[in-house]
Amino acid sequence: MIDRFLAGADWEEAPQAMALEKPYRDILAEARACVAQLRAMEAGAEADAGEAERLALDLFVRTPAIVNVMLNYKICVEHGLPLHPTVYYELAEARRYRVDHPLAELERANRLYRSSIELARGACRLDRGWEAAEEEFRALLPHELLRFVYTSGSDRYTWRASEPALLSSLAAKIRAGYEPDLLIAAAHGSIMPALLLSEYLDRPLYFIRFSMFKRMDEAPIVSLSDEAWLSSFKEGRVLLYDEDLAKGTTLELFTARLAPLFAQARTACSIRHAGAALRPDFVARVWWD
Repeated sequence: MIDRFLAGADWEEAPQAMALEKPYRDILAEARACVAQLRAMEAGAEADAGEAERLALDLFVRTPAIVNVMLNYKICVEHGLPLHPTVYYELAEARRYRVDHPLAELERANRLYRSSIELARGACRLDRGWEAAEEEFRALLPHELLRFVYTSGSDRYTWRASEPALLSSLAAKIRAGYEPDLLIAAAHGSIMPALLLSEYLDRPLYFIRFSMFKRMDEAPIVSLSDEAWLSSFKEGRVLLYDEDLAKGTTLELFTARLAPLFAQARTACSIRHAGAALRPDFVARVWWD
C-alpha cells in the first residue's frame, strides 16, 4: 500500500506536487511509472527513503485525477454538456448547450466512471498487474478525455484530511460503531482521502459530485444512473463522507439528499472544525483553525 511510503510526509502544509495542470494521458502515464517503481521498492529493491516518499506523493496527488476527469465526463454526458479537452463546463451551462449524447455514450460514461474508482484504488494498493489494468482502461477512453487538461491546486485542508494515520484512526472508529456496506463521498475534495479510507474499511466506494465552493453546486448532482447503481444497496447501510467540515453545510445537504435512498445512513469526516454546527457520527480530529 502507498501509505507505508508516506509515513514521514509533512501533513500540515500541502506539497507543491499537489498543484497539477496536465493532460489526462500524462496523469495516467505518470501514475503508471510511480506504481511500478513503488511496487519494486515494496518488494525489496534498494531505494532512497526520500525518493520513495517523492514517488508516493507524486502518485497520491494523481489518484484523484483518475476519478475526477471521469466524473466530469459522466456529468457532461448525462446533462448534455460538450466534451472539450480544456474546458470544465459548469452544470448550469447545460441549458445553453443541450448536447444530445447517445444512450451508448451514457452507458460507457458510467461504466468507465466506476472503473476509474477501482483503478484509483488499485493504484493506492500498488496492485500487481495495475499497469495492464491501466492500459485496458486507457484503450477504452474517448480521445477527447486523453487530451483533457486536469487542474488542481495545493489545498491544505484536503491534504490534512488525507493523512493516512488520520484516516486509519477514523476507520477504526467507524468499524467499532458501524459496519457500512458502502462509502459515498462528496467529490471533488474528498476523492483523495476517500480512496484510502475505503481501503482501510475494505468497502465499496462511490462518489457523488457536490462542490459548493469550488464548482458552486447548489445540491448534490445525483443522476438517474447514480440512483440505479446505488439501488442495489438500498436495504443496506451507507457511510456518507466529506473530508473537512468548516460549517458542515456540504455534508448536511449531502446527507439530506442521499440518506433517504438507504435503510441506514451515518456520516463521517476527517476533520471537523470546532465551530461547525454539524456533528457527524464519526470524526477523526476536531480542531480550531
